[in-house]
Amino acid sequence: MKQKLLSIFSFLLFLALLIPFAYSSSRLGTLLFEGLFALGFYSPLVLAAIGFIAAWSGVKGVYRMLLTSGHGFLFVLYAVLLFVAKFGFQEP
Repeated sequence: MKQKLLSIFSFLLFLALLIPFAYSSSRLGTLLFEGLFALGFYSPLVLAAIGFIAAWSGVKGVYRMLLTSGHGFLFVLYAVLLFVAKFGFQEP
């Protein structure tokens, strides 16, 4: 039962981190990005790491593989996005 709850929690975190990219060109996506970063600048990385740990502790099999690889991909994506936001827009 505990493993199922961890997998569900990991899936919900995955959706919370993925939805802003899905609606990035709409007003809703902009509001979701702002809401996600309102928690903190590094909160997407922390949430992706928590989701990865929850997925790793969750149900074994295909679900674990998909959730861990999905959270790993989102962690790298948000890390690149935060790196560009922090260091890429500085004036020379």
